[in-house]
Amino acid sequence: MLRMSLDMVVLRLYEERLELLLETRDHPPFANCWQLPALRIDETRDRDLDTARHRLLAEWGLGHCYSEQVCTLGNLERDPRGWSTALVYLCLVDPEVEAVQGCWHPLSALPGLSLAFDHTQLIARGLERLRIKSRYSTLPLQLLGPEFTLSEVQRAFEIILQTPMNTAAFRKRIHRADILVDTGRKRTGKQRPAILYRLESPCCVMFDQVMHGAEA
Repeated sequence: MLRMSLDMVVLRLYEERLELLLETRDHPPFANCWQLPALRIDETRDRDLDTARHRLLAEWGLGHCYSEQVCTLGNLERDPRGWSTALVYLCLVDPEVEAVQGCWHPLSALPGLSLAFDHTQLIARGLERLRIKSRYSTLPLQLLGPEFTLSEVQRAFEIILQTPMNTAAFRKRIHRADILVDTGRKRTGKQRPAILYRLESPCCVMFDQVMHGAEA
């Protein structure tokens, strides 16, 4: 029997590190291994891929989070029970969202985890999409809370791209994208008060130029 599943690489930015949502698989094959949030496509319930995607997000308490399809992988080897196909999605979660199941793991801990099926490859595909798209779009802003400072925006890009940014050039790029709304509030603390912004819309906006290296 052909198996078709929707597998989701769910990431959040927490305490200045990227974390991945996983759950323990409780049955064979790969019992007691970690796996990505997933569901099997149900032809009686899922009229289309969007229906299946919304069902998976709802089951995990991620209904309002950003998600996009990354790729489709299928072959005879990825599942010992036979041929299977995975529709791979990337989901970005702001730090205030509480998943209703599973555990968060820092990316640095992944080499020490036993992952089911070919989920190591699926995770790599999701991370690749995030890092490549972060060079030419506002995608990292989906990892921030409802309100944020420009410094937090820049830090999100730096963590994802693993490189420092020129602050002045980066802020010009963000302002040219015309996606931020000044909330009229400021965040106070040890540093001088910083303006709090929110997204004008939940859409991902493309930059006018691609970032190269530490450029912004």
